[in-house]
Amino acid sequence: MVFQIESGEDLEMSEVIGALREAFHHLGEVSRPWLMSFEGGLGVVRCSHLDKERVIQLLNAIRTVGSREVRVSSIGTTGTIRKALKKYVGPHMSRLKSA
Repeated sequence: MVFQIESGEDLEMSEVIGALREAFHHLGEVSRPWLMSFEGGLGVVRCSHLDKERVIQLLNAIRTVGSREVRVSSIGTTGTIRKALKKYVGPHMSRLKSA
């Protein structure tokens, strides 16, 4: 699943992981999503297809990352990380583009 975080500042991947963990603990009932990459406001998170809707809810529940207010939106979902990168991210995310 590809998502975007809008913030007035650059965010670190570790801060996004912290926000995901906090939202995860509040929602529960979903297998733990895995942040595969985060760069330039775009992120790729891996989850079970059975938990896709709950993970979208989890992402939408995030209002702060660190001490900054953010807006998170889901861009799209696919069956594989490779397809997600090709379809939604393109060359923008260098860390996983060859995955």
